[in-house]
Amino acid sequence: MLRTDPVYQILKLLEEEKEPRFNQIGMNERDFNITLTHIHEAGYANSGELTHSGLNYIHGYEQRLKFKINQSLQNS
Repeated sequence: MLRTDPVYQILKLLEEEKEPRFNQIGMNERDFNITLTHIHEAGYANSGELTHSGLNYIHGYEQRLKFKINQSLQNS
């Protein structure tokens, strides 16, 4: 099973206009706050809204995930 990137999880919730909460993505509060700080410092979101960089992060993550799944299917 693939582990989901917490940055991706939070950005995806923001894209869906939902308020991310640490308990809904299986993180402890400390790690959640560290991840939010990283998202803000990296410029992926600003005031709870995704930036162009945040949308690019989501797109890139989903492309890599599709590639890994396709590779796994071809190797089975």
